[in-house]
Amino acid sequence: MAVRSYYTRMTTSAFPHRLTWRDILAGVLIVLLAFALRVVVVFDRAAGDTAFIPPEGTDQQVYVELAAQYEAGTWPRGVFFWQPGTVYFLVGIRALVGDAIAVMRLAVSVAGALACGFVVAAGWLATRRHWGGYLAGLVLAVYPVTMLFSTEFLSENMATLYIALFVFLALWQRENVKLWRSALLGITLGLLAITRVNLVVLWLAYVLLLLLSARARAVIVHSATALVFMALMIAPVALYNRQAARGGSFPLISQSGSDQIYLANNRDATGVGSRDPATYIVDGDHLDALLYDIRLNPLRFVELQIRKSGLYWTELESGNNLDYLKSGEAVSPLLRAIPLDFRVLSFLGWMGVLAVFYVDRRLSFWFAAVHLLLFVIVIPLWAEGRLKQPSVVPLVLTSACFIVALFDLIRARAWRTMARRYLLPAVSLLLVLAWLRWSVDYLPQTRPVTALPDDIRPLNVVWDRRLELIGWRQLAYWPAAERGWTHFQRSYVVQLYWRVLEPVDENYNFYLAYIVDGERVAAFDRAIGAVSFFPKRTSQWQPGEIYTEIAGFKLPQDSPRERVGEIRLGVYRLEGKDEASREVIPVKAEAVNAESLALQRLAVFDLGYQGMRPEGFGAVRATFGDLFALHKVLLPATATPGDTVTLALHWTALADTPNDYTLFVHVVDADGELVAQVDAQPRNNTLPTSTWPPDYPLIDEISLKLPEQPGVYQVYTGWYDARTFERLPVEDAPDGRLPLGQIEVSG
Repeated sequence: MAVRSYYTRMTTSAFPHRLTWRDILAGVLIVLLAFALRVVVVFDRAAGDTAFIPPEGTDQQVYVELAAQYEAGTWPRGVFFWQPGTVYFLVGIRALVGDAIAVMRLAVSVAGALACGFVVAAGWLATRRHWGGYLAGLVLAVYPVTMLFSTEFLSENMATLYIALFVFLALWQRENVKLWRSALLGITLGLLAITRVNLVVLWLAYVLLLLLSARARAVIVHSATALVFMALMIAPVALYNRQAARGGSFPLISQSGSDQIYLANNRDATGVGSRDPATYIVDGDHLDALLYDIRLNPLRFVELQIRKSGLYWTELESGNNLDYLKSGEAVSPLLRAIPLDFRVLSFLGWMGVLAVFYVDRRLSFWFAAVHLLLFVIVIPLWAEGRLKQPSVVPLVLTSACFIVALFDLIRARAWRTMARRYLLPAVSLLLVLAWLRWSVDYLPQTRPVTALPDDIRPLNVVWDRRLELIGWRQLAYWPAAERGWTHFQRSYVVQLYWRVLEPVDENYNFYLAYIVDGERVAAFDRAIGAVSFFPKRTSQWQPGEIYTEIAGFKLPQDSPRERVGEIRLGVYRLEGKDEASREVIPVKAEAVNAESLALQRLAVFDLGYQGMRPEGFGAVRATFGDLFALHKVLLPATATPGDTVTLALHWTALADTPNDYTLFVHVVDADGELVAQVDAQPRNNTLPTSTWPPDYPLIDEISLKLPEQPGVYQVYTGWYDARTFERLPVEDAPDGRLPLGQIEVSG
């Protein structure tokens, strides 16, 4: 009983609001220590990091370049694409210290050091201990990943500062609710929003804090006050975007949106910010594409989210514009010497939530909500080091709470209490973290197909006597493969079904290409089984198991128009140890005895084309079998004997036509005898009707060699199916031949 009362007294004693000069001095020294450590990292990087000068094309280089453009008066030039908060911060840095990269890195490190000061203050309020605040600030000061990001020209440094200020103000507000603090919280959240848009949802965390610690009226007034001041900070950016959009739609802050969500969650995604094959072949809205991908394989999507959770809560710091291993540990002995990583903080931080629970359940619930909220707003994107960096702040605070709680229990020798409260949760949390770490290496799993779909187009073509392409199918989101035509800059995508007939050591590759007149217009080349993450290449397959992958390409703007091409698929091996010596070895498809096989024909059109206005054409208005409409015809009235004349027909398809119909033109003399004819698919067999888009205007020119005998000849046209020779019906022409007019042949 004495132990429990001692522990209760120590953990619930009120923190003194009046700080001494010693407290303030200790906080200042921690800030100075944090800055000194970051200076060491800057010098280490200057000596050994090839990315110290931001490489061309990286986010850092872009932010620095935009700040330079601001000074030159050429930025901003339109709606903000990049989040402007970081740019304006760098503009201020350059105004103070100049544009030397090393000096700028030292200057931005000040923001990272100041964040440690706010964490010291927040630690005082969270742990109710002077030394608890010092501990929290010191942990953030020496946390190696935060040290590295504090030297960078990215949004994470400022976001960490703003979150540290936000948490401090929120905990201070909990002590005694004041309207001016709500206004200051709103300003902080506004600065956070224009620096990292997704973090604006922390306003919900403030509302939750008010709900847990204030009366209903105070909740409404203070949450509204914070919202108003946050909106005031965002308003200049939003108003500028509105003006720059010139009447069009505009974002409140920046244009980053659904494309980034698709990048992180598509059917091929890895969970980090990599460009997967799927990202290159999105037609239309990215969210629609994502929903389609999820429907195709919901289990993979779930496993991908688990993998991203593993990337978030473990020690991994996946790089995106900044690689912690290459730019941090590899060049800085200081960073290598500190054993702290995100997995350690995750464990200590969540145990700290439990420690706070035994003291203040409402505060424990709030910290848990903040941890989860920061996780939830990252997980729709990719879980990389730079994105999860700002969440270090609340984890450091609850870690300090856990260490303080353990210290109190150890000091009181309350071993049983400590074991009862923390042993089972600690073991459970370690198992969860171990499982999440496992998921990074093994999820999503690549599984064989249990059954072939009903709509598969069978091929059963074998390469090398061991690799079989069972068939392929078209997918509803990309209709080009079904209809045989498409618009330029749209995607052609199919799903392929493979298996090996016996164990193989080779890793085969394939290409899917669009070929027009022998020229490759667009193509996709990849190792078989490596399109989607995790790759499982042919050397890892079991005989008889069927594997599927979705492959395709986007057709370029300069694709040949109104000409039929072929979709061809080929298989090859790569031999050689490196890129310079690597050799492509084609593998023949045994059924066709060729290096590739044709899957289908495809024609590309400009669907915005309204059609030419042919001069001299006469109106016809005839419909053939509800498939084709003839609108106009150009037919010479006279010709000389034996002359070759051109007949021009203006057509549109009334619907998608799965068959290839043959067009015929008959020249008939006065006795009704056929004296000349042409039978061919349109455009001299280069544009079959199965590749015609509905309502697209097409002019087909046909050369007719007229008889040597003078006379008046009637010209007819029509369509027939070459497989059955059955003609398409046309109104007022029982024999399926439409009269077009006559030509007088005279000498």
